[in-house]
Amino acid sequence: MRMFVVRLNPDPRESPPYSRCPTAKEYERVWHSSPMDGFHEAVNFHSENGVIRGYLPPKHLRAMRDGEPFILVTITAKTAMQNANEIVGLQSGCRYVGESVRGGRGAALGLTWHYYCPASLSMLLPEPIHHAREIILGEETWVWGPTFMAQRASQQRTAEAILTSVKKAADKRKIERSLEGSGIESDRLGLDVEADFEAEVSRQIKKPLREVKGNPNPLQREVRSLQYVRDPKVVAYVLRQSKGKCFDCKEMGPFVSRTTGLPYLEVHHIQTLKEGGADTVENTLALCPNCHRKRHHGC
Repeated sequence: MRMFVVRLNPDPRESPPYSRCPTAKEYERVWHSSPMDGFHEAVNFHSENGVIRGYLPPKHLRAMRDGEPFILVTITAKTAMQNANEIVGLQSGCRYVGESVRGGRGAALGLTWHYYCPASLSMLLPEPIHHAREIILGEETWVWGPTFMAQRASQQRTAEAILTSVKKAADKRKIERSLEGSGIESDRLGLDVEADFEAEVSRQIKKPLREVKGNPNPLQREVRSLQYVRDPKVVAYVLRQSKGKCFDCKEMGPFVSRTTGLPYLEVHHIQTLKEGGADTVENTLALCPNCHRKRHHGC
């Protein structure tokens, strides 16, 4: 996965930088105070139902626009009067989708977004890393413009600097997941994503799960192949509601699952994710393996 660096002016709001979605009043003030439309930059890390819809400054690189996934490292401008030249955040699984108008109050102010990525692969660093340009560039030159395409050596330096700076194990793990699939050489990378998902289903199935919204527009992420980012709470809820009985044949699951402790069933999407189906409880059924295969491959 390619890595790009975006250079932004620091968020000029009084609240901590890049921490929350600005109010309409804050939007208006930033609109008039920032030469690079900083109100867009302020929402780069704001999660909207598990999705980050981020803004890229004008004249971002053409290489970012091919629709392929990329990692985005956010730094602040070297010439900023405050908080200058710092690495402040990391986002992965990003995809450029053109320019779209933001929803809610952002629409009234003409706010736009250009890329999306899963909130689970996006984070602000607990502490900004100083000397951002020196870490990222090394001997390279940043050609004029707000975005920079990091080459392999640059990616390696940046990844190691971020991993070294983070102290909490949970934060390290999130960064490692964000960097997975990037081709960066590190013995700390390379997690078993599917095993992580199954473990999360196992945890969720023990919780009440009274209201499970899921994700109407599930994302994809690059591991070794593209996978949709499913909601483990949806799987847990559907399995538990089935009481171990297949929706189609009405028989109990053929054996007890080692993961869930319930009769083994598989969760099937009625309208497949590939066809634009939602990852929600309304679009899913619990099926035994035979009936699941029949749904996909039978007459």
